[in-house]
Amino acid sequence: MSEANWQVAGAEVDHGPYRPVAALIEEQADRTPGRTALVHRGETETTLTYAEFDALANGLAAELTSAGVRDGDFVPLLIGNSVELPLCMVALMKLGAVFVPCDPAWPEERLRTVLKVLDPPLSLTTGPVVRTDRPSRVVSHRTITPRTERPGPRPAAGRPVYGVFTSGTTGVPKCAVNLHGGLTNRFRFMSRHFGATGDEVVLQNSRHTFDSAIWQLLWPLTTGGRTIIPEQGEFLDLERTVDTIARYGVTVTDFVPAILGMLVALLEAEPAHVAEIASLRHLVVGGEEIIPHAVHRLRELVPGLGITNGYGPSEASIGMVFHRVDGTEGDHIPLGRPIDNCYAVIDGANADGIGEILIGGACLGAGYLGDPDRTAEAFVPNTSPGVPGERLYRTGDLGWFDDAGLLRFAGRRDRQAQVDGVRIELREIETTAEACPGVIQAKALTLRRSGRTRLVVAAASEEGTTPATLRGHLASVLPRIQVPQHCFVLQALPLTDNGKVDLRALRTIVEEKLESGAGTGPGSDPGGTAGPTRAERVAGVMGAVLGLPGFGVRDDFLDHGGDSLTALTAALRIRETLGLRVGISDLYAHRTPLALAAAVPDDRTPDTSTADDAALMERDAELPEELAASARRATGSRPAVPPRTVLVTGATGFVGARAVHRLLTATGARVVCVVRARDDAHAGLRLVEALRAQGLWDETMAGRLDARRGDLARARFGWTREVWESYADRCDAVLHIGALVNFLLDYRAHRPANVAGTVEVLRFALSGRAKALHHVSTLGVLDRQAARAGGRLGEDFDPTEAVPPTSGYSRSKWVAERLVLAAGRLGAPVTLYRLGEIMPAADNGVPNPKALTHLLLSAFLRLGLRPDVPMRSDYTPVDETAARLVAGLAEPAEGAVHHVFRDGGVDFAAIGLARGERTVPPAEFMAALRAAADEDEGSAAAVLAAVLTMLPASGRDGTPDFRRLLTDNPGLFTRDSCTALDARHGVREPPLEAALAAYRTTLTH
Repeated sequence: MSEANWQVAGAEVDHGPYRPVAALIEEQADRTPGRTALVHRGETETTLTYAEFDALANGLAAELTSAGVRDGDFVPLLIGNSVELPLCMVALMKLGAVFVPCDPAWPEERLRTVLKVLDPPLSLTTGPVVRTDRPSRVVSHRTITPRTERPGPRPAAGRPVYGVFTSGTTGVPKCAVNLHGGLTNRFRFMSRHFGATGDEVVLQNSRHTFDSAIWQLLWPLTTGGRTIIPEQGEFLDLERTVDTIARYGVTVTDFVPAILGMLVALLEAEPAHVAEIASLRHLVVGGEEIIPHAVHRLRELVPGLGITNGYGPSEASIGMVFHRVDGTEGDHIPLGRPIDNCYAVIDGANADGIGEILIGGACLGAGYLGDPDRTAEAFVPNTSPGVPGERLYRTGDLGWFDDAGLLRFAGRRDRQAQVDGVRIELREIETTAEACPGVIQAKALTLRRSGRTRLVVAAASEEGTTPATLRGHLASVLPRIQVPQHCFVLQALPLTDNGKVDLRALRTIVEEKLESGAGTGPGSDPGGTAGPTRAERVAGVMGAVLGLPGFGVRDDFLDHGGDSLTALTAALRIRETLGLRVGISDLYAHRTPLALAAAVPDDRTPDTSTADDAALMERDAELPEELAASARRATGSRPAVPPRTVLVTGATGFVGARAVHRLLTATGARVVCVVRARDDAHAGLRLVEALRAQGLWDETMAGRLDARRGDLARARFGWTREVWESYADRCDAVLHIGALVNFLLDYRAHRPANVAGTVEVLRFALSGRAKALHHVSTLGVLDRQAARAGGRLGEDFDPTEAVPPTSGYSRSKWVAERLVLAAGRLGAPVTLYRLGEIMPAADNGVPNPKALTHLLLSAFLRLGLRPDVPMRSDYTPVDETAARLVAGLAEPAEGAVHHVFRDGGVDFAAIGLARGERTVPPAEFMAALRAAADEDEGSAAAVLAAVLTMLPASGRDGTPDFRRLLTDNPGLFTRDSCTALDARHGVREPPLEAALAAYRTTLTH
């Protein structure tokens, strides 16, 4: 470090007395023993409370002590995402031992090298035992004996806490060691930075071998929050990540920039996903240079989401420079300022103020385990006044401080590279490549292509060595993230005059080969047609995504550098440009354009998945034998009428909230609501918010309202057996309204919530004493059948005889009601309600923002246009619907079926919303709608445009047939049973004008 030319930033912040992280977790366990600490989403979901987690960590610590683990021992964790991963981390911290996350999937040679560096007393794994010459111990939370007695004494701040392996220039990986004090400082800073309240739900969204996974797993356990551990590898499956965020109400997580960019692409391509990540409040982006446009766009898509740019090497405690993005940064987002008690120094600055970034302070690690020479090279004496500590770490990054004192990034000093958030030594790849038989010399480099950093290796080799051979060798030795996307075999590498490899010339050669598509297969389909075939068009998209213009129809997408991120990009582009219904899994299953084009249908090709869905639906509609037996046992049962306690699903929805309100205001029943939430308290908040949003909440309702966290798609709603049995005993009836409704998704997407969920509801209704099941379905299950009937279809029509519906939602409800009716025929007490078009009520005009009719009328109002074709359906106010559901609950459930809709249809195209509205041809309306959707891809107009493109075309120009958008329910169905129900309970239909006027007021004001 130079003694004259430096600049420094950082400040001291008093966090109070030092506590090791394990002690902070113990203290939290003492404060909130019964609160959920972590959830692992594996094949079966596992949940641990704070008390359970602490007791298991204590028990595991005792077992490890007996096995010979001592203070200061380095212990590799050959464990993937699991409950055992944080348990092992905390147990070792309690003992003063050092945990080192490793991957059991690493090649055996790398594992042997890692174990040689660590020299551990044993390795920990979840099995099977990794084949090494070192002792291993299999850990399972199910076999640990919990203990309340905690190990002691607590490790000092300067003692090592964890190690992380980074790439090594000699081919030998380095273990960067970090300290207890640094980890505690980072966690306490995060609590202050994010304003921790204990309500944090943090998703582990980094590979378990990355140091960022450590804060995602352990920091929330110091605040009273909750850790969500996904299935192994899930963080690269963005659609699964989005689902996990929605399922658990995740509030905080981490993305590397490349994956964040793909997330934004997914959200823009499929706007329905935006609502699924609305729970996010804080996002940390780190690992490599941030992508500004992706960050700014995500902030637009998810208002209120705070995004922090994080910077820091593995040689420090996770990250030590933060910047909270505020939208003013434009295309150059800074690294930011050092966190509490950490410092950044610019050494050897040039005339532009750019120099090497050195770091120090509380975050600084201890160096590299067993490698004093490399430690001395990187950890240099501290001669900077005002920076505490004896040493600083040379990051190898170049940077400068701007006029606001913010640290900014200017590139790399050495030949390390950041790829998808991982720091990689290019020399390690070269050393490994040169060990491949036939390779004489190899050089690795990085290229920016399609917005991502790509690894490339070029090798001079003997005759007979192929790119596939070289890639296979690298894949057998290196972790997957370090395997280059592109491998080139050359007769010789270009040299400079002094005999060194000319890296600039080599880069030019590589780029030329990539542009020409060198190494790819034939670029045409064997069919010999005049225009490009479908396979050739798929190849063109894949090649564009991979940066290989010559990518051929027989080329393997994965072998040519494809991964889950490029697969998502390719799938989105293929959907958009070719009309093929492609998902990520399709690209992995059919890896060449020829195979994919043959396997995946488009809108003009018969869809073989339809037959598959038909077979699946028939299997799903078969009542499980254990439920059939329970239904038979329920024959002759007489649940209480009217019910004293009613369990309601879907209570936060448009119809569900009205039904809950009706139960609480028109009956004396106690209402139990199953609500997707992170815990029961959050379930209660969500329910109150839903009622308040419809203007229905009254504090006096709270005494008879019981909200329980639950998920219809999970066994027993995700409840413990004790909770399940308790509610099964006290409830008299079930009002099952809950369902996933998304007209853009297929049957398989709706199946978990709507079919499996109905099975669980049936299981609940038939558990213990039989309960009346009032099942809410849709007229959409029979609309195709009714259109063919030649007359209005009655309520007694057997849905098993119906033509299957078209939409994924209606198909799922068709299968669900067949299950319910089958149980009813065997003796279960059931009543079925098929709803029509549910609209706002006259008392407040509050709409269902997700309803197709609301999207349609909102578009009419926004555009000042409506298509000049009739769009008829019923207009059934939601309060009248809720009144009928509650009336049905007051009668014995004896298999009745009610068609719930208002007789006398309404032409939605003729509902006048504002003066000056023009009637135009459908093509003109669609053009205006698409323009509005392009302006705001997350708007209601964009969602409506996506739905309309799924309709059959009315002419050669492809304009959707608007007459088929809605269903004329009054013209297709009878409602005799519902009319009789109305008469028995005095349910009246006031003039519709009042409901229309209230809705019109809501829309226009």
